[in-house]
Amino acid sequence: MLAWATTSFAASISGQTLWHQAIADLVQKHLPPTTTKHSFHLITPDVALQSFENCKNVAASFTREPQRLAGRTMVELRCNDANRQNPLFVQIDVAVTGEYLVVARDLASNHTLSRQDITIKQGDLSQLPRHALLATSAEISRVVGQQLRRSLTRHSVLQENLLTRPNVVNYGDELIIEAKGSGFQITRTGEAMDTGSIGDIIRVRLNNKQLLRVEITAAGRAKPAQ
Repeated sequence: MLAWATTSFAASISGQTLWHQAIADLVQKHLPPTTTKHSFHLITPDVALQSFENCKNVAASFTREPQRLAGRTMVELRCNDANRQNPLFVQIDVAVTGEYLVVARDLASNHTLSRQDITIKQGDLSQLPRHALLATSAEISRVVGQQLRRSLTRHSVLQENLLTRPNVVNYGDELIIEAKGSGFQITRTGEAMDTGSIGDIIRVRLNNKQLLRVEITAAGRAKPAQ
């Protein structure tokens, strides 16, 4: 069984077959953004790849685009030489260590997350729940201000399906609607006809009874929807 540890990537390529290099390049390209180290090994028996030993132009692709590359997955190998042969399907197991988000303390249901509630942990990404959130700066910024759908204990993995954006506008609220352009700014008020959170598109009834679609920008504020 062949194994490939990509931490010694450049030094090892010369001793590897081209199909193995093609798989290594494919894995490298699709690693999760918070990966700190990774490796993979071939599950398919080596003898099954003998027909590709002399191929000089090997292309590798996943049979199914991985949502988060970690664990077992299938790879399709194609030989693009003049004497093309049938594609070969091989199974690999990818070990990925990376950083992900957990809660720093016990939190109650409906709690609104602050930056202090979130901490970063490193571990095997293949063992994480499907909706686990990786520790990118963009993801951290996005979850701050969201609410928990249920209570979580300290060091629980933070997951997308456990979060919801809090409503900042309720039906009947008065909204200030700001329209800005080159050299002008118009402000109107209206009554919210829907409930929503920041970024949601809702209906507003203006003083003249006209209905307008707006995007919520903050509590009590909105702008005309595009």
